[in-house]
Amino acid sequence: MAIVVRRDARRAARAAAQHPGGIVLSVGEADTSGDAVARIGLSVKDAALARQLAVAMARALRRAAAKAPAELPVVRVRSRKALAGLGLGVAGAIAIVPVTPRNLRRVGEIVEALRAAGVAGVQLVWDGGQPSRHLAEARVFAVLERARETPGLPPVVLASSDDPVEALRILVAARRQARGA
Repeated sequence: MAIVVRRDARRAARAAAQHPGGIVLSVGEADTSGDAVARIGLSVKDAALARQLAVAMARALRRAAAKAPAELPVVRVRSRKALAGLGLGVAGAIAIVPVTPRNLRRVGEIVEALRAAGVAGVQLVWDGGQPSRHLAEARVFAVLERARETPGLPPVVLASSDDPVEALRILVAARRQARGA
């Protein structure tokens, strides 16, 4: 017997307890923390069946994710304080980091904190003019070199505009495909 319970985790737990030989699928909406859009729970006593269901659900979720729109959220982070204010809201997003005279000293720290927080990718924005080339060039390229040395972390690119560039989107998609394969 299979039971599907929507938006009521307590009822799903009661159903699982009442029908230990059955399958109880609980589909709920996100909790108030805003971490997720939906939650799926599965109660199955048979270990072999549970493994088969887990594999089938993972396959179905991957197919659904592959068909999802490729548009990623974009966050703009000018400083460490701005990053702290965003908290975990940067995970999975493309982060745009303008290189300014004020954040030049800390731009490497900002980028590494974003990568550690789980962004999909980082785009540094610097036009080569302000801050001046002799002040910023070494720092900007040090950040890019650090990213090149850590290919397991989200990619970092340099652009002159704060609109996400296609190269970053391609790198993010390739990284996701490589992880999913």
